[in-house]
Amino acid sequence: MQKKKIIAVCVLAVFTFAVWRVISLGLADAYARKDPERALFWRGNHPEALYRMAERQAAGKRWPEATAYAEHCLRANPLDGRALRVLAQAAEANGQSVKALDLYRKAAVLAPRDIPSHAWLLAHALANREAQPAVTHLDALLRLRPAALGALQAQANALAVNPATQSFMVDALAENPPWRGQFLYGLAKSDFRSEDIAPLFLQLSRKSGLDTNEFKPWLERLRTEKRYSQAYVTWANLIPASQRKYLGNVFDGGFELPPEAHVGDFAWNSRDVNGAMVLWTGTRGTVGESSYSVQFEGRRTPFADLSQLMALPPGEWLLSWRAKANRLDNPRGLIWRISCEDDGKSLADSEPMMGQFDWRPMTLRVNVPATCTGQRLTLMIPARIPSETLINGTLWLDEVRIEPFPILP
Repeated sequence: MQKKKIIAVCVLAVFTFAVWRVISLGLADAYARKDPERALFWRGNHPEALYRMAERQAAGKRWPEATAYAEHCLRANPLDGRALRVLAQAAEANGQSVKALDLYRKAAVLAPRDIPSHAWLLAHALANREAQPAVTHLDALLRLRPAALGALQAQANALAVNPATQSFMVDALAENPPWRGQFLYGLAKSDFRSEDIAPLFLQLSRKSGLDTNEFKPWLERLRTEKRYSQAYVTWANLIPASQRKYLGNVFDGGFELPPEAHVGDFAWNSRDVNGAMVLWTGTRGTVGESSYSVQFEGRRTPFADLSQLMALPPGEWLLSWRAKANRLDNPRGLIWRISCEDDGKSLADSEPMMGQFDWRPMTLRVNVPATCTGQRLTLMIPARIPSETLINGTLWLDEVRIEPFPILP
């Protein structure tokens, strides 16, 4: 009987101790972040509470205390990289730069989400012109906190345009990190020369491709600087390889690609408008698989909704196309207009297309002056007053091209 009592007492003691451990651990967990001192009262070796105390002491630059708490934390949890970072901060404060660097590197490995470690290592890499580590830690920082790009944009831009670091930036951006789009926008708007920025966009497009929103700011910058030829070459290198067979002074003049495949100003910009229906489809007489058609509904429709930007060198050019009309009724007809992109002034207007006619070839000669480095080709109603936009009927277009004049045999 006495033996049973002893066993019962021992079991109760073990149970009480286990309950106490569970309760104390639960309380320590609950207080660890907000009140680490209270957490340590309940559990003297609680790793999170020890780290929080170490960080608190480091914030007050009480380095001996910070070191003691950090070392205690590592004894409780040897894999806590944040505690290593506190030791690195203490080493740096004591002038031990080599030791600090080693500790920061180990901290970043053990705690890959520790922002202060990556920030310090980024600054160190930039100061010592270490290309790959700089990009690695920049990428890590911005993946953890994309909103930090505002503060880091200048450093990121410098890494992007520097030939020594550019390839590493391309590799990082090719992984499509969450900060890529905003960074490319900021780079395109930066004060760096276009010649310095262009290689990054070109290399990145070849490595991973760019979507419309990513390369649009860069093309807009080139257009703003009136670098239309460079903008065209850049755009031509950014489009999918499968579309490059349609390149020319007029892109996809046969309307073979679907409308949604046309991206950027150097492709066709086409949209439906009130009072008209636009189709890209084959019909009798079409060359290839498709042609462009616009069908008007007998309403006032100020149509100017098929256009394409061009980068023709100065000289004489001949625009040619095939057209077909079915009861196309409008007092001014539809015309092709070639205008200067910078000021919108017309360089040449074609003869009007109206009435009823089957497929026939048509042409327009245009002289491009040296002052007009970018041009826009637009299908439109040259209306002078609103009543002249009243239009009914259908127009088809195909085989639109522009070549030097005279065309040599």
